[in-house]
Amino acid sequence: MKILLPSSCLLILSLWALSSLANNADCRHWPKGMVFVGLTDEGWKTYAVSKAGSPPKKVPLNAEARTPVMSSDGQSLFYVNERGQVNGFSFTDQQITTYLSPSKEAGYAHPEIDEKNNDLFIVQLKQGKSVDTDILSINLATQTTKPIIIQRSAQFEPQLRTPWLYYSHVHCVVGCGKIIQEIWRYHTVSGIAEQLTLLNAISRQPMVDEHNQWLYFSSNAEGYYHLYRQSLDTNTVGNKTALLEKLTDGNVTDGSPALDQGRLYFIRQQISGVNIMCRNAEGQLNEMLISEGIHDIRDLEI
Repeated sequence: MKILLPSSCLLILSLWALSSLANNADCRHWPKGMVFVGLTDEGWKTYAVSKAGSPPKKVPLNAEARTPVMSSDGQSLFYVNERGQVNGFSFTDQQITTYLSPSKEAGYAHPEIDEKNNDLFIVQLKQGKSVDTDILSINLATQTTKPIIIQRSAQFEPQLRTPWLYYSHVHCVVGCGKIIQEIWRYHTVSGIAEQLTLLNAISRQPMVDEHNQWLYFSSNAEGYYHLYRQSLDTNTVGNKTALLEKLTDGNVTDGSPALDQGRLYFIRQQISGVNIMCRNAEGQLNEMLISEGIHDIRDLEI
């Protein structure tokens, strides 16, 4: 027996199918400003998307970049090289500027751009170790530094969403049976810091959706590293009842969340290999088609 649907139902189903296909296709779109480091037969190389929709291309750096980040105009790339120097690369003239060099007293990691003030936030590792760190700012014009976050223990992965500077803070390493690392944020005007996550696990790599007021991060709260998001509504910050959603699951390691126009990109490691994933607004996951010459991926940013 055939069941005939009203034309209005058929139209709705058709529109739904077209919308689903469009969302999936949109989620395979390479976003402008995406940067990552890929392992090739020639070593670790930096890749960037300079034009929306175009595949990532190799950046001509004669160095292994660590945690590179691109300026919003696509003209500059900041990174820490394999020697620990804090560098800036100009896409215009392909010149490299060194802003800081490591010493016995300090090493550096995790650059983040403050374009409004022409500054660069950077993690300073005291004596070159990650046990005790501060977050500094470098004035790119004068190449002078000043301390911004000097909490005890270690802070990593600064992420600026003016006026807030988000970062991960290590609460406990010895005596608690595990490493506890939570997400905090620092108000760059008032100088007040506050804790955001309360998972009693490793929560790291903060990424913020300002428009929808979500904090995205990677955490091993349930064993494997999966992606979560937590509400940044002013009524719930610092409150254990703050809305928390687990976005990914499975026997995988998910990290380096990055956002572009409602799409969530991230790196997924699993037994079959590593890839860049995209999660659209409906929660559907798609694999990005990366070059066959890339064997591993780290440090994804947009």
